[in-house]
Amino acid sequence: MDAVEPADWTLDQHLAAGATAISQIETDHITVAPEPVCHHFDAIHLVDPMEISVEATHRHLVPQFAAIGVDFMPDGLEAWETVKPQHGWLQLRVPAIFAAAKKAGLVYQGWTWEPDDRQPIAASRIQLINNRAVSRHSC
Repeated sequence: MDAVEPADWTLDQHLAAGATAISQIETDHITVAPEPVCHHFDAIHLVDPMEISVEATHRHLVPQFAAIGVDFMPDGLEAWETVKPQHGWLQLRVPAIFAAAKKAGLVYQGWTWEPDDRQPIAASRIQLINNRAVSRHSC
């Protein structure tokens, strides 16, 4: 029997996870400057990358995401910005990206704050490991 995949998060779930992540970020005294934040997406209608280019399929979304202030990377289905997430940012940014994703036929998976040499702090349904941080400190 196949495992049932959990339902996509609602906007309220994204905001709650974001508030928890921001609480962790606020206690971080190592990184005070803005750092990369990656917003993660999945396509509702998957394409086979052996048959159709993922980048070409989603390239038309770049201007839509640029209009809300993030750089969309169609080949990886992610959008980037440089910021130190705070509660005001969360309340403005996440609903806008959640709505843009829905309009674009994407599922918003959440965001990760990704300073160099550290593991990301996530408000996301997906787990990330920063291999740059692991490899630098594994000697």
